[in-house]
Amino acid sequence: MTFPFEGEFDITAACKIEHYGEKLFSASHGDEGERLQCLAGALDPVSRRNLLTLGLEAQWTCLDVGPGAGTLSGWLASVAGSAGQIAAVDRDIRFLDHLAAKGVNVIEADITDPAFHPAGRFDLVHARLVLMHLRDREEVLRRLISWLKPGGLLVVSDALAVGGETSPHGAYRRTMTAYWRLLAETIGSDGHCVAQYPRMFTELGLRDIGMDTHLPVVGLDSRFGRFLALSLEQTRERLMAAGLPAAVYDEAIQHLDNPMTREMFFALATCWGRTPTVP
Repeated sequence: MTFPFEGEFDITAACKIEHYGEKLFSASHGDEGERLQCLAGALDPVSRRNLLTLGLEAQWTCLDVGPGAGTLSGWLASVAGSAGQIAAVDRDIRFLDHLAAKGVNVIEADITDPAFHPAGRFDLVHARLVLMHLRDREEVLRRLISWLKPGGLLVVSDALAVGGETSPHGAYRRTMTAYWRLLAETIGSDGHCVAQYPRMFTELGLRDIGMDTHLPVVGLDSRFGRFLALSLEQTRERLMAAGLPAAVYDEAIQHLDNPMTREMFFALATCWGRTPTVP
């Protein structure tokens, strides 16, 4: 990816390599729960629609990977209609206490750890906005596939960065350029890796592969706009340290607060495929 204003920022000098949620977007941050709820409010309807279109049925065993606020895991439990059919796994489960009452099995584990390996158990493995934040995403993708039953369905959604770095609004463009670079250098996020999923799914032996893209608009979806604002707030100090002028950042936030603003942040791209029914 080519970034405008490359000479303006010194991202690497301001960053130390870490994992998503370790410091940046940590559950211990006061606004993180709200940030995840806003994201769920904006994207859950799209995820639910895709899963139902793909044939989600009662009695399916499902694994929700990196469930965030847990709202989609809870919905899956309501569709499955049977306790113990749905599992949700995350490294930090502080926002998932409410799922036990819905019959969801909450697992505190790192999906990159070889010790966590529920092989061949699930009809559905779902991951939204997870793989894009993992440096070893292709290996993790192989692991997700290995957790499916024969004929099982893998559904992976990730962000496709679009619009922010080409916006005609200078302050917003500069802020979003710095934001995506910061995530890439700090936690290994890739806002374009989802474009490679159809190829990767094919090479890994999945069948019935398809893709769907949803493009929310900041200014038309208040929940999505609030999610962006809270994401930028958590990165503010690091962006300043990397050389983004505070005046530019503040102007970008004011732009987002304008009810007439219409900006892109990312498209939610969802790719799916099934394991062969005969190994």
